[in-house]
Amino acid sequence: MDKLHYIESLVEKFLEGRTTNTEERELYEWFATADVPEEWSDLKAMFAWYAAGMPEQKAPAKPKPRMTLHRKWWIAAATAACAAIVVVLLPNGKTEPQMHTYNIYEGSYIVEAGVRYDDIEVIEDDIEDLFARAELIELEANELIAWADTNF
Repeated sequence: MDKLHYIESLVEKFLEGRTTNTEERELYEWFATADVPEEWSDLKAMFAWYAAGMPEQKAPAKPKPRMTLHRKWWIAAATAACAAIVVVLLPNGKTEPQMHTYNIYEGSYIVEAGVRYDDIEVIEDDIEDLFARAELIELEANELIAWADTNF
């Protein structure tokens, strides 16, 4: 691996926070003494700032990866496809919006004295009482567990 590729792999490793102190010192020294390619000038400033002990001035911005023309075309195509899907799926104004309601107790029932009750309006209060009692039982159980942990 030639030196530029090696330095590039160290830079990636540095930006991911995975370099050792020795690798970081190697980067500082290389960027301070080497003939750095122009596209790495931001990196040179950043490593000079780190090498100087990160003085109390604004740190140089992390360089943004350059977007290739190929990637720009893919993003444009994906955006156009999303816009087309939205246009197709939007209501055309001829239909009224439908409101969907959800009842959390739907399908619930209670059996008392062998009789099954499934009318939600009748049993809703009973279900809420059961939830409240279950919460109390859970609180008591947690208190017992905490007591057992501190006493044993």
